[in-house]
Amino acid sequence: MSRSTAVRIAATLCAILVAAACGQKPNVADQASAAGLIGASGGVLDAEGNLIDPETGEIIATAEDLGTTDSTSTADDSTTPSGTNDSDGPDDPEAPPPTSGDTTGVSATVIKIGAHAPITGAAPVPSDSANKGAAIYWRWLERNGVKIHGRSVDVVLRNDNYNPSQAVSVCRQMVEEDEVFLLQGAAGTDQIQACARYAASVGVPYLSAGVTEVGLTGLPNYFAVSMTYPDQQPLIADFLKSDLGAANEKNAIVWFNTASFKDGHDAFIKAMDDAGLSVDYDRAVPKTAGASEAQAIATELNQRGIDNVNLLLAPVFWLQMLNASGAQAYHPQWVGAGIQFTFDAVATAGCRSGSLNGAKMFSPFPAWVDSNKYDPEFRQAVRAIYPEENDGDDFMWLGWSSAKALHEMLLKAGKDLTREKFMYALERGDFFNGIGPHLSFTPEDHFGAGEVHVSEAKCSQDNRWHTIHDWVNDF
Repeated sequence: MSRSTAVRIAATLCAILVAAACGQKPNVADQASAAGLIGASGGVLDAEGNLIDPETGEIIATAEDLGTTDSTSTADDSTTPSGTNDSDGPDDPEAPPPTSGDTTGVSATVIKIGAHAPITGAAPVPSDSANKGAAIYWRWLERNGVKIHGRSVDVVLRNDNYNPSQAVSVCRQMVEEDEVFLLQGAAGTDQIQACARYAASVGVPYLSAGVTEVGLTGLPNYFAVSMTYPDQQPLIADFLKSDLGAANEKNAIVWFNTASFKDGHDAFIKAMDDAGLSVDYDRAVPKTAGASEAQAIATELNQRGIDNVNLLLAPVFWLQMLNASGAQAYHPQWVGAGIQFTFDAVATAGCRSGSLNGAKMFSPFPAWVDSNKYDPEFRQAVRAIYPEENDGDDFMWLGWSSAKALHEMLLKAGKDLTREKFMYALERGDFFNGIGPHLSFTPEDHFGAGEVHVSEAKCSQDNRWHTIHDWVNDF
């Protein structure tokens, strides 16, 4: 694809985002246009509306998959991707609640939900823990006779292998074959984008951890249940300046070079400038980068005397950077925002390098080691349902937290549950489960979180993450 073609496509998509009123955040269309890219996986859209990986040329998802042919609003269309009329749709705060709708995945006794996660490909995630984490909260409710308006919840979990085309494939499978009520994305920026856009094309509610905003803003079915990467970057700059003494030090950012990480990168650069802090090393790397690139970057960071390194990339690549840094006896202050950074499996592997101790990462949930402080019922449930797991682990803890938040949302949607009523309830709801961030959505803003937890790696203590700040929105 020529650069001029990509720019024309970006401009067209900017118009689409401006036309889509639901959940629009300011400046996102401008960011997409400036990037010259906008797509569900950090890719570009070709003339037919197919999503193309700019590095490999692979078709990640077809136009039909993404709803860019028939379902997505344009400046001349009168409907949104979910088929609601803009003049009297969910973007209107005064609109009455829907009186009917799509009940797929809902029976008199069961609500079926689907979830996808990078069980392989991004971080060392035990698949057994991921599956148990997806189910434990709902099994605990069932064990204690707790229903959601008379219904229990069944979960289908699929591995997207940290690959956007596979994410679309498993999400389509859960919608078409498993007939789930809604979809959830646990982690993985590109995969969340790809699946969310597919879900929008078929009118399925989609919830995920906050990642990028480009390609997700404007989707009426999409709701972020933690802070996005660009929203967290001013907090990271504030943290570096207020808590970590970065004003008189050298600072860096290392990030995956896709459009889905670019808005986070750009937000960090601006936030650092606003805070009067320097960015002395700014390195973009391909998503396919491996040990040789990690070695080169660690060497450059060391040679330039970088004190603080902000990360916007996958834990697997960070572990390779940690190994290379440890071999050089280079120990910078690592910071970053990413749900998978604070898995204890990452800490256990990273502590072996000798370079992880003291790393501080933002996360939507507190560290597993502190779980009793936030919800002692979690470990009670693990011992009762999965006694072989002792007190569980952070994958199960994350699943528990996510399910507990969803429980609140399903209750608010009411007994006569439809997809339309669920999204209507979210757009007018405030939610807090005592573990994750406070959430507040509106018809105009589907990015509901404004706070994070901060965890520190304590290799010298137990090779685990420990919560050092909770529910932070400034430093």
